[in-house]
Amino acid sequence: MDQSRAPLYEAVKKYIKKEMVPFHMPGHSQGRGAPVSLKRIFGKEFFDFDLTEVSGLDYLHHARGVIKEAEALAADLYKVKRTFFLVNGTTAGVHAMILATCKEGEKIIVGRNSHRSVIGGIIVSGANPVFVHPAFNEDYGIITNLTPEDLEETIKKNRDAKAVLITTPNYYGFQGNIKKLIDIAHKYGMYALVDEAHGAHFPFNEKFPKSAIYYGADMVVQSAHKTLPTLTQTSLLHIVSDKINADAVEQSLAVIETSSPSYIFMTFLDVVRREMALHGKELWDRAIEIAEYAREKISELPGYRIVDENIVNGNDISAFDPIKLTINVEDLGFSGFAFESFLNKNGIEIELSDLQNVLLFITIGNRKSDIDSLVKVLEKAEKKKTKKREKMPPFPVAGKQVFSPNDAFNMDYEIKEISETEGLVSWGIVAPYPPGIPILAPGMEIDSDAISFIKTMYKKGGMIQGAIEDGNKIYVRVIRGGRK
Repeated sequence: MDQSRAPLYEAVKKYIKKEMVPFHMPGHSQGRGAPVSLKRIFGKEFFDFDLTEVSGLDYLHHARGVIKEAEALAADLYKVKRTFFLVNGTTAGVHAMILATCKEGEKIIVGRNSHRSVIGGIIVSGANPVFVHPAFNEDYGIITNLTPEDLEETIKKNRDAKAVLITTPNYYGFQGNIKKLIDIAHKYGMYALVDEAHGAHFPFNEKFPKSAIYYGADMVVQSAHKTLPTLTQTSLLHIVSDKINADAVEQSLAVIETSSPSYIFMTFLDVVRREMALHGKELWDRAIEIAEYAREKISELPGYRIVDENIVNGNDISAFDPIKLTINVEDLGFSGFAFESFLNKNGIEIELSDLQNVLLFITIGNRKSDIDSLVKVLEKAEKKKTKKREKMPPFPVAGKQVFSPNDAFNMDYEIKEISETEGLVSWGIVAPYPPGIPILAPGMEIDSDAISFIKTMYKKGGMIQGAIEDGNKIYVRVIRGGRK
């Protein structure tokens, strides 16, 4: 296919040139009614592109024209059977993967390191999760990936499961042994679904890990906005194998995604796909060079440790994404949370911090001068006179699943202080951030390990998504009267 084209973008530009008189949504009428303050910031062109399904611009959930062409070009570039543009983020793609492969009451095997959107998809589908515990790198305090051995052991105990949902790479760019994980799922006749949110850039440079697409996953979802130069909320869902019912996926997306998709979002996806096809390798070569420059410069500074390709062990970490820059600050006497605050005060904004590290993304928008600015700030940090080091506590094994997430979510709940919840059953999703992985899911029994982990993360400065914070106390939602 002609990857130099951007059919949706071209069609939108052609439509704008017609200067049609608008009597349709959105209510700003191509910027005519937009607040003056916003027009000054964004300019007229931004509002021109914020269209709805007007003549000639196709329909996302019934794509037969230029959107279908744009998605077909993306599928050709990624070498898959079909690609869907997502405007509700990767969450929508995760939900669609689950809905298209698992019916109510059926089992789905998922990594305990899955994003909270996986639990949301399980709630919506009515499926029953079976959790596999991920490995943990104690040196850096980072949850990594599933091991093939642990996945196969879980599958053998749950031969009736319909699908396996694997989340890799993790936030820090550690890719699991994705080939073996996919092969194991297929060996037992299960769908291999991969949440590759942090890997949309993988196909565009040989220095990156290979995508799960390359290894034959059945479906792969990617957050284009995480690493590609597109807008927040834009993602891609790929059907890779013939085993997947594409119509079921399309209909699932029509149910869970907005019926008023942003043409700005979709146009970005179309143009960025073209950019990656024509210039991806050279753009990423430059970004990787800058990331390596950063690792080299920071490694020369006392007190800092840098994660690099030496983290690869061939089991739970089979490859490393070079654009992820993880800086361990333990030797300086800082927690990652405190060090992020120090960086913010000195003009540096990062992706995230945890108890032991700070994580930065190097993308095609960064320059060597950015690294120079970062290094100057790092040089300012004074080592704290303390021998105490913050350490990430081990991530607790999933508690007993007393009710299915869907059943639990439809029960009444009450709010309890976390210390009073041992033996009770969680109603909602509770995900300490970082690592942003649900420690409690609807229908899961709350045990002492989970309580201790949540309290520790809250005390150390982590954000507890799905919980209620009140002073120095934290509360969670539990099923009313629900006990093991």
